[in-house]
Amino acid sequence: MFIIDFIFEVIGYTTAKLVLPLITFGKVRVQSISSTERGFNWLGFKRATDGSLICQAPMAGSIGLVPWLLVAVFIVTVV
Repeated sequence: MFIIDFIFEVIGYTTAKLVLPLITFGKVRVQSISSTERGFNWLGFKRATDGSLICQAPMAGSIGLVPWLLVAVFIVTVV
């Protein structure tokens, strides 16, 4: 279980923290790991006071794994 938590929390979260604001032009930000914010919807998002969206940290970990999975599938199918 430690390895799965590491993959989601470190690799996925870090990727989402870097990529989400870039591909959404700053309209979506990722919640900090140490934040205790509540009020996220069932998809893991919440509207901030400035109009942007905040993505909940566990959801960001899942979103951040998508590019890595696509790269792995590409490598497996091409090679």
